[in-house]
Amino acid sequence: MMKMREYAQFDGIGLAQLIARGEVSASEVTEAAINAIESLNPQLNAVTITNFDNARNALGQNNESALAYVPFLLKDVNVFSHDMPTTFSSAFFADARPRPDSEIVTRWRNAGLSILGKTNTPEFAEDYVCEPTFRGATLNPWNTGLTTGGSSGGAGAAVASGMVPIAHGTDLGGSIRIPAACCGVFGFKPSAGLSPVDASLPEISNGFNSDHVLTRSVRDSAASLDITAGHAHGYRYCLESRSGQYLASLDAPTGKLKVGVCCHTPTGELAGTRQQQAVEMAAALLVDAGHELIEYRYPTDLDIGDWLETLWMPDVVSEINQRVAELGREPRDYELESLTRFLRGLVANMGAIDLYHARRRAHCTSVTLMQSIADYDLLLTPALARDPIPLGALDSRTDAFDYEQWSADGYAFAPFSYVCNMTGQPAAAIPVFLQDGGMPCSVQLAGHSSQDQLVLQVCRVLEQSLDWHGKHPPIWSGHTDSAR
Repeated sequence: MMKMREYAQFDGIGLAQLIARGEVSASEVTEAAINAIESLNPQLNAVTITNFDNARNALGQNNESALAYVPFLLKDVNVFSHDMPTTFSSAFFADARPRPDSEIVTRWRNAGLSILGKTNTPEFAEDYVCEPTFRGATLNPWNTGLTTGGSSGGAGAAVASGMVPIAHGTDLGGSIRIPAACCGVFGFKPSAGLSPVDASLPEISNGFNSDHVLTRSVRDSAASLDITAGHAHGYRYCLESRSGQYLASLDAPTGKLKVGVCCHTPTGELAGTRQQQAVEMAAALLVDAGHELIEYRYPTDLDIGDWLETLWMPDVVSEINQRVAELGREPRDYELESLTRFLRGLVANMGAIDLYHARRRAHCTSVTLMQSIADYDLLLTPALARDPIPLGALDSRTDAFDYEQWSADGYAFAPFSYVCNMTGQPAAAIPVFLQDGGMPCSVQLAGHSSQDQLVLQVCRVLEQSLDWHGKHPPIWSGHTDSAR
């Protein structure tokens, strides 16, 4: 049997190559992943639903994709799978029935990924942290007293700890990149519209959301984008993709690029000292690679306000209302957290003109932002404004919840990510390990819409210099030799 110490050394493509060469069987890799989940999850609470038997039964299907038979986890929100329920991490959906596979899930299955279960998320993926009341907080394998970030916190902890090399995340305001930054892994948000959403939805969060993955390596992210990017029949909104080329072109030269560099938030505050150091480190590597770096500041006239919430709240309330119709009753108080109950009240008083004005303001803000970087190829910023915050620092769940305080504290923690959701541009969180030996740090690299390939190519260059693959948290599957 494959030992966990051996399993933990490889990214997804590495495991797929071992299987293709016959050095290890798909079954051995799957069992090693199951062993890792069963060994580490009691300490971290990253995986909330398991699908082991179905994953084992699917191993007989022939597949030659770059990620064939690679252990994989779905996030328990937004996408659906026929063999597991989607509960949105909410007690109100505790006994929800599975739904047919979403298009993106079908694409992962057809590519041969081995779907072993689902990861934890805050209720309805609403929070900057991953501490749902329903199934409890996910703990950070680097320091269990600090947040994994949200909302794909379960995915971040699962990848960082070596349970799986790749896991699904959603991102409507940083929900891939924030956990990647907190957990020291790579997280990429594709251009809006590049990957499909569920067939029942024209878009998620009025176009702010992009589904993709958190990974240990840039090449695994590129290979996954090859699988998921592209038009789906009947979908009205979809970007033209370079599917099949993201991985193949990863090491192609980019030529000299202009990179804007900024350590100030969109509202003008300076990021923390460690975050500035991470940007300086990445910037020096980009200069060494031959690129031109230019100081950048966000426009001072950005229209950033409460209209942001108007765009993502209706999706949550719509799911709850459908569930109310299905069960024939309203949720009991304990079945929804305070933030979710608050959202229902706001949306109940929202009119069509409110949504229209919010969409219009989002468009105008996006235009202002993208015009400000029109002369740059890429933008380099911190991924977070500060180090991962302690568990319990943000309260969206209890009766003490205060929306204004929660919103202000969340923004102070993670102010750099959501602007890329407003613009729809691709953006990545890239791990940076400083010499002080503290928590992983992270920088964000963002490009223009549809320039996903370019962002991944430059991330690959930084990966080769930053060499984060040799850095592992105290809770990591590679620290044990067990094989069962």
